[in-house]
Amino acid sequence: MTDHAQILGTVFRQNVYYPVLDKFLCELKNRFAPSQCNVMRCIQALTPFSDNFGDFTCVQPFAELCQVDLSDLSHELHQAKRLLERMTDDDRPTTLVGFVSHIEQFKAAFPELYRLGVIAICLPVSTASCDRSFSALRHIKTWVRNSMSNEKLNSVGILAIERERAQSLDNEKVIDAFASVHKNRRIKLN
Repeated sequence: MTDHAQILGTVFRQNVYYPVLDKFLCELKNRFAPSQCNVMRCIQALTPFSDNFGDFTCVQPFAELCQVDLSDLSHELHQAKRLLERMTDDDRPTTLVGFVSHIEQFKAAFPELYRLGVIAICLPVSTASCDRSFSALRHIKTWVRNSMSNEKLNSVGILAIERERAQSLDNEKVIDAFASVHKNRRIKLN
């Protein structure tokens, strides 16, 4: 190896490789900082099948961050655990979304817990879903289809983003439901 190649290798390491590696390590430290991990543990304690579901000491840091009344939350967690214990295994929600949907009907009795659950659901775990949404919209809204209304763009975008769910629908049921709502057989579809 020549001296010129060694010099180029050293310059590359100093100007490209080490800065990229340093940036990568800093991002990992920020992403997995103790404060971030504590928030994720708190959210896990709101999930019904978690080992520490309803444990106030696990939920407390997240609750403080969201400025929830801690005294009320402590009582609500206790009652929510009792509520779930009385449910059959088939009816008991298994996910955070299912749990929040279940206590929504009782949100007057669980206002702090419901609020905390909604906040936890809204926190994105990653940007993958956002990237997928923008990618789908980029394919839908092209210069050819630029005159599409916002309402139609929104509807087509949801169908594109939730493609798996849309494909699992029974077309005959959708058509029958549409026909029952719209009695006019000559309805104009745009």
